[in-house]
Amino acid sequence: MLDALKFFLFVILLLVTIMLNQHVTSKRSAELDLDLLWQIQDSKPDYVIPNQTLPSGVYTALEQSMVIGSLLEDYNDVNTSWVGRTDWIYRTNLSCLAKDYNYVLLTFHGVDTFATIHLGDRKLGTTDNMFVRYRYDIRDLCDGSTHELRVEFRSPVVEASERAKSRDAALPPIVPECPPGVYNGHCHMNLIRKMQASFAWDWGLAAPSMGIWKQVRLEYYSSALIRDLTVVISEAEDNLWAIVVGVYLETGLASQKIDGVLTFKIIGVPLANDNEQSLSVMKTTDAQGELYIEQRLTVRRNAVERWWPNGYGKQVLYSLYVKWADAAVNSVKLPHPDTYISEKVIRIGFRTVQVNQERATDGGLMFYFKVNDVPIFAKGSNWIPSSVLPERSYDANYVKFLLYAARDAHMNMLRVWGGGLYESDHFYRLADELGLLLWHDLMFACSMYPTEPDFLRTVRTEVRQNVRRIQYHPSVAVWATNNENEVALRQNWYKTQANYSVYYEQYVELYVRTVLPEVEAIDRWRTVLVSSPSNGDQSLKEDYIAQNPQDPLYGDVHYYNYFLDGWDAALYRGGRFVSEYGYQSFPAFTSWPEARSYSATELGELIRHRQHSPLGNEPILKMIEYNLPVPSDPAATSYWPTLIYLSQLSQAMIVKAETEVYRAHRNDYHTMGALYWQLNDVWIAPSWSSIEYGGTFKLLHVWLRAIFAPEHLVAFVNARRELEVWAIRDTLDPSADELWDVELRLHRYGSFQPVDKIKHQAIRVPPNSVAIVVKWDVYGYLAKKGLRPADHLLLLVASRSATPDGQPQQLAENFVLLDKLKNVRSAMTAPTLVTVSVVSAVCSDRNNLTSVSLEVSVRAPALFVYLQLTPENSTLKQCQFSANGFLQFQPLRTVQLTCVDPGCRSKILARDITVQTVNELLAH
Repeated sequence: MLDALKFFLFVILLLVTIMLNQHVTSKRSAELDLDLLWQIQDSKPDYVIPNQTLPSGVYTALEQSMVIGSLLEDYNDVNTSWVGRTDWIYRTNLSCLAKDYNYVLLTFHGVDTFATIHLGDRKLGTTDNMFVRYRYDIRDLCDGSTHELRVEFRSPVVEASERAKSRDAALPPIVPECPPGVYNGHCHMNLIRKMQASFAWDWGLAAPSMGIWKQVRLEYYSSALIRDLTVVISEAEDNLWAIVVGVYLETGLASQKIDGVLTFKIIGVPLANDNEQSLSVMKTTDAQGELYIEQRLTVRRNAVERWWPNGYGKQVLYSLYVKWADAAVNSVKLPHPDTYISEKVIRIGFRTVQVNQERATDGGLMFYFKVNDVPIFAKGSNWIPSSVLPERSYDANYVKFLLYAARDAHMNMLRVWGGGLYESDHFYRLADELGLLLWHDLMFACSMYPTEPDFLRTVRTEVRQNVRRIQYHPSVAVWATNNENEVALRQNWYKTQANYSVYYEQYVELYVRTVLPEVEAIDRWRTVLVSSPSNGDQSLKEDYIAQNPQDPLYGDVHYYNYFLDGWDAALYRGGRFVSEYGYQSFPAFTSWPEARSYSATELGELIRHRQHSPLGNEPILKMIEYNLPVPSDPAATSYWPTLIYLSQLSQAMIVKAETEVYRAHRNDYHTMGALYWQLNDVWIAPSWSSIEYGGTFKLLHVWLRAIFAPEHLVAFVNARRELEVWAIRDTLDPSADELWDVELRLHRYGSFQPVDKIKHQAIRVPPNSVAIVVKWDVYGYLAKKGLRPADHLLLLVASRSATPDGQPQQLAENFVLLDKLKNVRSAMTAPTLVTVSVVSAVCSDRNNLTSVSLEVSVRAPALFVYLQLTPENSTLKQCQFSANGFLQFQPLRTVQLTCVDPGCRSKILARDITVQTVNELLAH
């Protein structure tokens, strides 16, 4: 008992010492995060904010100290713009002892962006790239004295402007020089290596933050430090897996001779050759103190399981352990031998990924991913940072919530977009665990960029450090060096045509001569694409800038249509791989913090302020007008709740139509990927997202569970006015063909009972494929029966024909509208009374998750039932309905509602649920 008490008091004393002095006394090789008791102030100073922790940014610190209101509310994106134009200082006290270590380095893993760093009276250095790790040797200052650690930040807005002014006037400008005015953003983001979206985007606000957005660590050791591990895993002969492990060692900041042994283990998996377990190293690090060592390991194929994408198999991961031990550990009696040892563990997956681009039957090139020799139809979305403020973007719980939401919607791929960030280690670990393949852009987007030597120097460092850090994750499927810059240059987006040769040379210099070889030198496990969209291998043949980078016969395409009727499936053809497509909608009415205090007119003005698309809200309204009745009085209290509902319904219908056509076109047009834009948001604003900022699902995301389902029934009216019905099966097991029965039920809008049923039985559906069920002249059929298309719709059900118990097993259901909803006669859809009752409610104290079972009853069929919690339930977070925006052609339906309810304090009653339907609008 006494020993336990002594240990407890020792721990308390150690923690107090660290908090007060940031003082290092450990005798082991280790790292210590300097995350406590920083002070932040502006340069005058008008504002002094004490006791801040890391990671940090000035906007977050000012919000927490209530100097400013929330950046994400009202008009604060503009009201707080002074923050990004002000210089700021971070300071703390640091004391350390270095006598037992040969190396003590102060390492900044993320500084946003322009800073000068001092320790006491010494200037350690400057930073100019938020994606780069900076290391400083401070061993001679670690004598037990206390020094002030000071990080002086310069405004990135001012720095970008000054760089633009200092450029040679004889050279063409780096374009675009400024974002569109409607962004309320800042200029010259492309001249600096900072998250490009932080100066504003068409979906996001300007928040040009400064701060220490990743860890600051003291690293202390006496021999060599293992910084990064990379792997190249391939199938070898004799039923073996070959693993080439790359070890990146560091010896401070200068060249040193090292002598020691590297030890390799895959925990729980025997190596095929015992001699591979260790490697003697006697070498000299380079001038920066870095050394790269390779070791080849082999394991028997049957000793491990393969890693598979979500929906195709399990995500089995193995721990690879690497240890460095200096020869002095065994040859000399050392007082602190652990300081001569460094260890690192990563989790790896045994899988192969290929980007196949063989010649296609239509004369173009295929473009698809093969994982473990299985062609994969990529289903998913595009990932933007989870927060516009970098220090919040690594929030582990929120990142987990978003990635689980992607997994649960049957996604198997996300595209990490090039205007954001290299994500956190936590992000990549979760992607590995959830089977989410990653199409990973390097962080260049929608712009031309400079190619001066200093810019290329920092880019090389950025690419090396981040690719090394991320490379071993099995989820990463492909790299692309930029987003949309090839197509921007070819199609003259930024008026580059007059100086095309200059901009072309800059493009090649940056991506082909700088970024591409850096990635390829580190990562021999993956394909590197020069751009997205591009024609893949065909773009390389056309000197990196294809004549038409959006050619549907090659590579990947980005497709957006804002003025034709997006509900019409006949519009969509698809390319080989559609890596961006989508449509805007408004966040839920209850998601706007201002909804309760603003009038309808005031809310409309705020929504227009946050609508950053240069086209404004017109595309959203136009698409609603094509298909739905539109509320007419913007001053009415019901205007925005109704318009928001219709916008989300329209977005869901458009993405549904487009995605399902792409899935059906797997055989006809060799389409093998559909990644809609975009998964998540950074504030409550009109955007293309399926998940609002904070975690509320739009109707689209609820629908995605069916749209992306591995066993799905797709139906749409094609350009010849035929109904196409397709059976889609992404699953691999069992490997034999299945027999599906498909029933088409023709309903009048006002009737629970179908007018007619058309059955198609024993449709043969092979694994990992699509199969046509029928192409049918549905309008000719209706004409013969004297039925009006506008009064009818089709409900479709697919069942597995043969099951072990002899009973049909329902696999999928879908619907097809045969005319625009606005053309439905009101007599067919008289207002239907929808009643919601709470059947049961359970809340778990363990995970603060409340689950409510709801019964939705109707007296007549209800069209697109939209359920929402009232604003009074604002303490509940990330509330999701198991079904929403649904067609209810049965009197009773059960829906589950789940919410995060801290402390299980809330009680949801029936009156807390609001209901909207299209029926109400058609009746007016």
